[in-house]
Amino acid sequence: MSEMASGSRSLIETVWNLLDDDTDLSDEAKYVVIAALDSKHALAEQLGSGATTHQRPETLAVEEEPAGAFLREIRVSGFRGIGPQATLQITPYPGITVVSGRNGSGKSSFAEALEYALTGQSYRWKHKAKLWVDAWRNLHLGQPCEVRVDFTTENGPRTSIGAQWPDDADLDGAKHWSQREGEKRQEGVDALGWSTAVEVHRPILSYDEIGGLLEQEPSKLYDALDKLLALDEILDAETRLNAEYSERRQPRKLAKDAKAALKKGLPGVDDARAAELAKLLRPHAPDLEAITNLVSGGDSSEHATVAALNTIADMDVPDGRTAADIATSLRDAMANARTLADDAMRTAELRSDLLKRALEFRNTDGSDSPVCPVCGEGVLDSEWEAHAREAIATDDSQLAMYREARRDVHDREQAARALLGSLRNVAPVNGTELSTLAAYDQRVAAASAVPDNVEDLPTHIETHIPPLHEALEALRAEAAETVRSLESAWMPIAEEALEWLALERRARDTDNTLKVVESARKWVQDNAQLLREQRLEPISQGARAIWSQLRQESDVDISTIALEGKRTHRRAVLRGHVDGKPAGALSVMSQGELHALALALFLPRATASASPFRFIVLDDPIQAMDPAKIDGFLNVLRELAMTRQVIVFSHDDRLASAIRQQSIDAHLIEVTRESGSQLVVQHAEEPARRYVEDAHAIVADDNVPEEVKRRACPGLFRFAIEAAARQHYFTRRNVEGKAQQESEELWAEAKSATACVALALKDARDADMSGWKSYRAYRGPAMSIATKGVHAGATITKEDIGDLRKTVADVLEGK
Repeated sequence: MSEMASGSRSLIETVWNLLDDDTDLSDEAKYVVIAALDSKHALAEQLGSGATTHQRPETLAVEEEPAGAFLREIRVSGFRGIGPQATLQITPYPGITVVSGRNGSGKSSFAEALEYALTGQSYRWKHKAKLWVDAWRNLHLGQPCEVRVDFTTENGPRTSIGAQWPDDADLDGAKHWSQREGEKRQEGVDALGWSTAVEVHRPILSYDEIGGLLEQEPSKLYDALDKLLALDEILDAETRLNAEYSERRQPRKLAKDAKAALKKGLPGVDDARAAELAKLLRPHAPDLEAITNLVSGGDSSEHATVAALNTIADMDVPDGRTAADIATSLRDAMANARTLADDAMRTAELRSDLLKRALEFRNTDGSDSPVCPVCGEGVLDSEWEAHAREAIATDDSQLAMYREARRDVHDREQAARALLGSLRNVAPVNGTELSTLAAYDQRVAAASAVPDNVEDLPTHIETHIPPLHEALEALRAEAAETVRSLESAWMPIAEEALEWLALERRARDTDNTLKVVESARKWVQDNAQLLREQRLEPISQGARAIWSQLRQESDVDISTIALEGKRTHRRAVLRGHVDGKPAGALSVMSQGELHALALALFLPRATASASPFRFIVLDDPIQAMDPAKIDGFLNVLRELAMTRQVIVFSHDDRLASAIRQQSIDAHLIEVTRESGSQLVVQHAEEPARRYVEDAHAIVADDNVPEEVKRRACPGLFRFAIEAAARQHYFTRRNVEGKAQQESEELWAEAKSATACVALALKDARDADMSGWKSYRAYRGPAMSIATKGVHAGATITKEDIGDLRKTVADVLEGK
């Protein structure tokens, strides 16, 4: 039977090989794939730095089998069909155990109790009506209501799990617990690390689940099979890359959407800049610098027009009040100067000048009292000098006021002429007609015709500046309105373009990373399906191999088991042939064939090497099988039992009968129900005791020739003792937590019945067993027949059968 090999190459190593073989994928994208397989943090680091932080493993990683757990005991009380506590003990090593009991005997309650303790639910009840679900507590004795399951664990302590229900609890109100021998009891069963394994490698399958496995929608079967493939890392990587791609594509998506919206609004805008922008946006990667210049106005005639209009709108000339103030101050200055500039002032000026010359004459004459050079009579003595100087001071004060008035007139004249000289014409604006411009220019021309006579300046200013100001106000208003008109359509476009530019720049910063993520994401998606197919193939082979044994006389052959599609379109597809013609397998199968096929699909899942469960529990798997398929089913069980503990609950005796008829080594247990839901569990047959009874039947049969008895019976003695030794040996070793493989290897080296007993009782196949044989009188004769008698033959009596029976009992009990 094929299954995923325990030594198979690790998923990481497989991915590395696939990446190495892919010459189309960039190295950067390859390292992104590896980082995504690791963790979200590793992926963020890889994308952030671009540095290679993941190296290929130097050696192949080998997936080791986990320590296996064997089922040892199920103890139940107050649950389903079990009232007072009942215990089902099972030999905890590979082999077949059949638990038989009629419908209503309570046998399936053991299976359901195990399922609920291990998984927290029962498939049988999941889809039942509320009335059915509410009947989970035993009617005769519903309290205490609890389940306890004991396991032996390879290389580990014995382990127990359980569920307890308080008196008023509903089905989901159980308190689950788990405990390893020597440790404290833990809440829940997660502490054992079996949560994922229970879901993926579910070791329990009931009749209802067998039927439901193929009756649900194809996506459910897809999910059930997909869990087996151990592709969690690649699926996690795909999830991480999908999330990273969704996040990193947002800038590009926003930029793309903004560009589309911007282009959509351009055709309706009556502005040359809109047409130019539409042209610049056509390339796949537009020139952002050119668009920036256009939007900001650096490279457009419209910008020059708007700038010229804004200059006009910002122009200024003195208003009427300012002009009136300038004119009035000039006029006042001139009036003041005229007032001071009369004949007396001119006479004072002449007299002051004459006296200054006379003083200069007196100082240069050399005498103290020179004669006046004008009249020739007066004397220019000191008294005269004092009087002259007083007169000069008086005249100079008046002259200073006069000179200041003249300077004031000059300054105010210059200010008035500067005002009029600052007036400028406005040049026409290209592409725009301003109706008020001509009137303004006329006013400027009139105001600029400055009179030469200063006396005319005030009137000129008062006449021309106010109208000029009014003309400018009209021109400014028209220029501003023209700007508003030009910008009313363009400005929203410009603002939208600026917003898109910001988004586009951000998108371009992430485009390269986005391309890498997209490549890695697509690679993972494509190769996830390839890996899925590769890992499904051994499971598919196992299922086909099992089906080939179960199908017996069925005309349906399974050729392909595939997982197709993804997400909402995923489905498991089973293809086959009917009488050599291709057909969908499920559509042509009978109910019994569907159940057999479900088993074929389930068993590879439950026996995968990654599963920690070394047991398989099947509840009524043969209910819909015809006798031919039961024979095939037994062949499958025998093969499974080589490495697994196979427990089959069956409501009829067909399976047990077939086991007896084919002399298959199996433990047969019968469950009967007495009043008050009291269950009686008893071992109907064990392989060792069955050999004893077979030997007894031959000896007691008078129709069997003596020679045949002499040759056949010693072999049955040996089979019985070795079977008893094997049962005790593996049970003890598994309870002690020894590795199953080691136990198998030691057992294989025991070549005689004595070695088998020595290994079972003393854990050493070469131990001295003479004392043990002689300790009970019946042991020596029974062992002698089982060893020497096999080669030489022996006459067997009923007393010898009694010795064998007691010897087998001692070995089974470890005495």
